[in-house]
Amino acid sequence: MFSLKLVRKEILPLKYRIILPIISVLLAILTSSVYILIAGGDILKVYYYLITWPLTYPTEILVTSTPLLLLALAITVAFKARFWNIGTHGQFIVGGLIAAWLGVVLRSLSSYVLIPLILLVAWLGGSAVALISWWLKVKRNQDEVLTTILIWSAILLINAGLLTGPLRSPYTTYPQSQEIGINAKLPILIPGTRLHAGVIIPFIILVMVWLILNYTSFRNKIIAVTVPRVAILEGINISRTYFWVAFLSGGISGLAGAVELMGILYYMTPFVGPNYGLVALAIAMLGNLNPIGVMVAALFFSILINGANAMSWSTGVPSFLSDIIQAQTLIFLLVFSIFINYRPILIRTKHARAKSPLIKLRFPSSTSSLTNDGVKRFMNKNLQRIIVITSSVVLFFFILDLVYPAFKGSYPESIISSILSLTLVVSAPIVFAAIGENIIEKAGMINLGILGIMISGAAWGFMGAYFLGNLVYGVIIAALVGAALGLLLAFLVVTIGVQQHIAGIAVTFFSMNLSYFFHRVLIGSPLVEPTVPPTTSLSIPILSSLPVIGTLFRQTLYTYAGIYVLAPIIAFILFRTRWGLIIRGLGENPKTVDAAGIRVHFSRYIAAIIGSALMAVGGAYYSLMDLRSFNLNVGGEWSWIALALVILGNWNPVWVWLACIFFGMLNAVQAWLVATVIQIPYQFFQSVPYIITIGAATILGKRVRPPKALLQPYRRE
Repeated sequence: MFSLKLVRKEILPLKYRIILPIISVLLAILTSSVYILIAGGDILKVYYYLITWPLTYPTEILVTSTPLLLLALAITVAFKARFWNIGTHGQFIVGGLIAAWLGVVLRSLSSYVLIPLILLVAWLGGSAVALISWWLKVKRNQDEVLTTILIWSAILLINAGLLTGPLRSPYTTYPQSQEIGINAKLPILIPGTRLHAGVIIPFIILVMVWLILNYTSFRNKIIAVTVPRVAILEGINISRTYFWVAFLSGGISGLAGAVELMGILYYMTPFVGPNYGLVALAIAMLGNLNPIGVMVAALFFSILINGANAMSWSTGVPSFLSDIIQAQTLIFLLVFSIFINYRPILIRTKHARAKSPLIKLRFPSSTSSLTNDGVKRFMNKNLQRIIVITSSVVLFFFILDLVYPAFKGSYPESIISSILSLTLVVSAPIVFAAIGENIIEKAGMINLGILGIMISGAAWGFMGAYFLGNLVYGVIIAALVGAALGLLLAFLVVTIGVQQHIAGIAVTFFSMNLSYFFHRVLIGSPLVEPTVPPTTSLSIPILSSLPVIGTLFRQTLYTYAGIYVLAPIIAFILFRTRWGLIIRGLGENPKTVDAAGIRVHFSRYIAAIIGSALMAVGGAYYSLMDLRSFNLNVGGEWSWIALALVILGNWNPVWVWLACIFFGMLNAVQAWLVATVIQIPYQFFQSVPYIITIGAATILGKRVRPPKALLQPYRRE
């Protein structure tokens, strides 16, 4: 048997650090030729329009690169300190909202006062959003990746609600703000083009970031906080350093939003800067977190983005090809990153398996909750509670049906039944995704590819069911696609040792755009999206006839599997089987697992594959059960919330399931309130679960105990 061993070496010379990104770009372009052939395009013609056409309009390259470069610089500052600010797009939107509001309210001010004022307030607004995650990180021990993502998701919905309600322009029926005043618009530098004065700002920020990261004392603090023990020994205030990092990163992101609105858009929309956060992350990584490299990468990505539409119009190949090239560039760069810090050596190993792994697999007393006796007591106690509560509820409504038969079919009963039914529909896909994420995190990894995997499950599941004429085939295909993406994630995280947050974002960026590409190739762009036939509900005798809760037992098999079957099975496997003990051991002490003769990397691969397959099945629920169709907005609606629900459930499948049900009920209640009682934009209510989740995480703080080896790569010594 062979294994890959990574031996740390001296840092590569600068020329090699420049060559590797170039090789990544070339490989991404080369491998993308396969997609062009599948789409029936001419490879040379496609790349001609994709790369050379934008060069005829150099001003557009600068305009497009402006927000991307600013966001990439924001990510660079944060990532240098290992403050994982993934939610820069949310801070970008806040900056845009501030510019849209002030540009209308203060339009009478002189441009010499108004423009600097808007830029300053936008900076402060973006910083304020980032500082929320800073506070949760240093005061409540919350992972900033999760909090920045949840805040980003909430901001997207709040922005849409504001533009549908109080900030909507009275001159249009579309959800958009009024156009900002002429004094708030950035001046055009070259008449007849869109080149505005804001294109200068990224280069000013670039110089500022370059000086900070190379010629100030703050540089040493940023380096020190990446190793907290070193920072403490040197007397560096870690909390204060993170504060200024978040202030800079969030401020630059907010500034990017204001510049984009004041220079190009002039009014705010719900869809401003699509995927800018993901693209900027790819740019920052391609630039090796070096301001100069980031600038070059931003210009290159700007060329691809500008050439995408021209390429699509001229060749018929979907414009998503540009996004695929960007995503594959990031993936290849992550793979090649091992050559920067490590020397990969392929060695032959003789892995002797222990005769009795279950006997030798033991954990320290501090993790007594993982021992079989402790787990059995925990599971027995909670299972008994669940059985007693469930039986009592069923018995209550059974007696109610006998004593007061008129209640069945009444208005209150219909309201409660509809809310309960919608709760199951909303909860089922989230249960699949959250349980899948729970398995992966129990094994010591985190999968931020959940968004892309769920979208891929929705896309490929729909296409499979549509072309093969059977929903079961669609579910199977979705699971296989999810498993393949889990394999990719495991390769990046387990074998290569890529930082898990970045690997997950790369998987999301790649998988979602690949799915969009093939959906456009296979389905096209019809005026009316095709649908799959509805699925017949299955009623459980006696229980389905009960008042109020009878609707819980008149569901599809897909819903039954997600709501009633999945969580108990996974809980049993994790807490009552040998494989479950191994998975929990991987997340607590992989060295102990390895010492017991169990292959750590192989087991983590299995966990990533199974967990990702469940995520894809959850995504397929949207396109096969809920909407019975697929478009670019289907599949990832609540993907990020699943990450938070795993934490709220304290990494226990039963409690994770309950958290999903609670979230589904919140969403069902808000949908009913908006439809019948409160006439305000529904997006405000949709943001409430994210806010509640953040609040719950804040209250719980250090009470939740994640797996000890979570996010820690394992290398056999």
